[in-house]
Amino acid sequence: MAHRLMGMFVSGEIDRVEIIYHHFKSMGTQILLRETYLPIDLTHIIDEEEQKQIKAEIPKLKSYLSFEIDKSENLQKFINKVKQITELKELAPELIHEFINKIVVYAPRYLNSKRVQVIDIYYNGVGILRELTPEEMENAFKMDAPLVAEANCGASWYEAK
Repeated sequence: MAHRLMGMFVSGEIDRVEIIYHHFKSMGTQILLRETYLPIDLTHIIDEEEQKQIKAEIPKLKSYLSFEIDKSENLQKFINKVKQITELKELAPELIHEFINKIVVYAPRYLNSKRVQVIDIYYNGVGILRELTPEEMENAFKMDAPLVAEANCGASWYEAK
């Protein structure tokens, strides 16, 4: 009920939330009490200048909240796509197009006399998830995992697949 009342207050359906009740002190004494819960009166805590600053921040915070909700929804869509594919037999081009928006390959650099090439993968609906830190990059070179690649030739990428 509290969530519903907060939602109605935020959307402007109602302008205040008050609770009126009888406080029973004893069988002979009942006091009618009225308490306002929304809007919260902060005037005794915050001066006018702070109120102006807070009110100026409201549009920015609403925009940020909207952006975060969209990002969360896009991430959930991406997770649902991933859940559809649990065991891959082969990596099909259609699958890459569905999950990956773009791949950015940077110029190679040398780190401690080792060639390093940073690659950013932008996933559809999610963007780039997280960049590697220099320590993570260094640890990736320490791994002793074989790299297996398969290549085909053709007049176009489609014929080469």
